[in-house]
Amino acid sequence: MTDIEKHLDELKSAAEAGNAEAQTQLGLLMATGEHLDEDLEGAFSWFLKAAQQGEVTAMFNLGIMFDKGLGTRADPGEAALWFWQAAEQGDLGARMKLGSMIILGRGFTEGSSAIRAIAASAEKGHPYAQAFLAKLYLDGLGLGQSDELAEKWFRLAAEQGDESAIFNIGEMMAEGRGIITPEEEITRWFFDLGMRFMQTGDLIKAFDCLVNIKRIDPGNFLAQRLEDEIERANQAQMKRD
Repeated sequence: MTDIEKHLDELKSAAEAGNAEAQTQLGLLMATGEHLDEDLEGAFSWFLKAAQQGEVTAMFNLGIMFDKGLGTRADPGEAALWFWQAAEQGDLGARMKLGSMIILGRGFTEGSSAIRAIAASAEKGHPYAQAFLAKLYLDGLGLGQSDELAEKWFRLAAEQGDESAIFNIGEMMAEGRGIITPEEEITRWFFDLGMRFMQTGDLIKAFDCLVNIKRIDPGNFLAQRLEDEIERANQAQMKRD
């Protein structure tokens, strides 16, 4: 028995014993045809078993399979649900997929499991879910379009420092969509976010925050404070270079 055959036997045994990581790895080998015959239905089955145990990579791969109809029926709603569950645990690839689905207007139908899951998470106070639910209201995807409800959920997320929510509520104000959040509050969110970016060395995003403060209130003192911080950081960078 070769080392690869031995590894595959051990992997199958672990997967059959319920190990979620082994189930995911076995699913990947079946999906790609690496060391095993390609078997998309088999891959789907193992991904499902692992995802039901909370394995994030398996959740993401289930989203891909439902989205493209690989090893199962094509179902954008199910794809959105599994991408959501992975995204909620911080998977950046899943968050990008969800963003693409919003742009394309796919996967978020009225009463869908994905929307129910997002709304439930938002109600529990999770800022990513709150900002995402707000975006669905803003675009009218699977929910009735409502600037009022979009602002409500963006605001709740922005109060927790969510980057997406802050930029979106700033955009709503710039577009004159009749929001009721005070300008002073939004500019403070942008300032605090800009300072966070300064701490991580992300001057580009910090500058984006500055631009938004000036767009809302060009003479705001927070704009000058953030601009001074950015200038000092730029000068320090030039000296190092």
